[in-house]
Amino acid sequence: MTNEANNKQKQSTNENKKYEKDRVVTSTHQARLVTGYNLVKLRIKTELMVAQECDRLRLITERDTRICNDYLRIIKHNEEKILRKDGKINSSLLDKLTLTTSRKTQHKLRTTVPHDLKKRYPRCSPGEFIECRDKSIWTYESWKTQQDLSEKELNRPQFKKKIPRKLFTRLLDRGTFQLIPTTKDTVAKMWLEVRDSLDTKRSGKRYHNRLLLPLAYSPYHEKKLKLGKIKSLELVYKSKEQQWWAHVALQYTVPLYQSTQPPAVLGVDLGMKKTAVAVLLTPSGKVIMDELRFIVNKERQSKIWQLKNRIKSIQKLLDTSNNNGQPTKQLNVKLYQLRRRLRSVTEQELGYAVNQLVDFILQLKVRYNLFVSVGYPKDIRKRHPRGSGNKSLRSRLHKWCYRLFITKLQHKLNRYGFEPHRVVAIGESWTSKICSRCNSLNTTRTGQGQFNCQDCNYELDADLNGAKNIGKRLIQYALKPMHGYTSIRDTLTNEYYSITLFKCLQPLGQWLEDSAKNTSSL
Repeated sequence: MTNEANNKQKQSTNENKKYEKDRVVTSTHQARLVTGYNLVKLRIKTELMVAQECDRLRLITERDTRICNDYLRIIKHNEEKILRKDGKINSSLLDKLTLTTSRKTQHKLRTTVPHDLKKRYPRCSPGEFIECRDKSIWTYESWKTQQDLSEKELNRPQFKKKIPRKLFTRLLDRGTFQLIPTTKDTVAKMWLEVRDSLDTKRSGKRYHNRLLLPLAYSPYHEKKLKLGKIKSLELVYKSKEQQWWAHVALQYTVPLYQSTQPPAVLGVDLGMKKTAVAVLLTPSGKVIMDELRFIVNKERQSKIWQLKNRIKSIQKLLDTSNNNGQPTKQLNVKLYQLRRRLRSVTEQELGYAVNQLVDFILQLKVRYNLFVSVGYPKDIRKRHPRGSGNKSLRSRLHKWCYRLFITKLQHKLNRYGFEPHRVVAIGESWTSKICSRCNSLNTTRTGQGQFNCQDCNYELDADLNGAKNIGKRLIQYALKPMHGYTSIRDTLTNEYYSITLFKCLQPLGQWLEDSAKNTSSL
């Protein structure tokens, strides 16, 4: 009896072990994680720093810029020796021309080189030389590919601005940089401690000073820094603003969920007359009337138009009264009231349009695995500067709140459970001129509303054509990435999302295959 009882106990324990193994596997089974990168920008408060610290910060980047320009000059004079058959530069051959070695390489010591950069920059470490070398090689190769494609002779690459100084976390144990939060300090709530790459003492070993940089830190930055792991830091100088910035790159992981619903991309084109035009691209390759929207509120637009005309008339009266020396207090009060009224009406019109678009997106989310591609007209105001000839267009462009529209849309969709990578702002350059059917540039627009293609005789609304191209552009970036990029960049927030998050869009490749021969023009 005892043997039978022992056998039964062994069987039960073995079954329990199997059950526990299965239970562990099923409980720990999760969706595959995808890594992505996010950028947090922190302004360095140089107004609180000593002049000597500002000079050290400036010298680091200026030295790197000079080294990169030296590398480009050496590459120019030794192209025949360095270039491989595939048109790329052999970095080891470039090192033989520029860097000496203190240890034996494959055969012997390299004590003399034709262009000794270590002699010219004695306080630069080998790792910093390699970073500058790789950056200059990359710029030369990109210039070479553009030169092969263009018929004209392009200017050779040259670094005129200060190159950002990049620091990686793999050197964090050696004290390259460190973010130090403080609660009691009244000067700055966050300090950046950076190892000065310029050697300060050289007695047997190299000792480096520390630069303590005060950062403009807020609760927004605190939330952002908690979302991922710090991977690298970049010190950037913006010459227009004359300010230093610290760009912190964070690595985060997102679960890659698999949905049974068919994938779809909603292309959204923003405009001044029509606030937004949205069209859905599905695997069927057809546009259905229920899956496109024109968001226009003519009543509020007419109110805005009337208020603008009243403001113009009062401004004219104000000018004449100023010239004649008459009192202008009542006119200034009325102008102030009208401007406040105009601001409130435009905010109401913008909120109404965003709510309409969000309701339409939530209806589509039930049926599709949905991604939203919004056209972002970056630098559109710079294309129409003062004196360009069209004063009315310039005034309308400067009052167009396209950036606020996209930020409100992203914020509201995030509240309804949309992941950040599902609402992406894409650059919309050339989307209004390219035919969405055949990708031809031989197109005309009768007025502002009708789009005509001369090659395939395709006619449709111009804003609808732009919305289709914006949706197709996200599909192209996901399925046929250009220049070997492995991530998609949001042009508004400057965040990068891994292409693996968009792999479910493969059934939508029919939109790229059917549309035509000149895919490189997109």
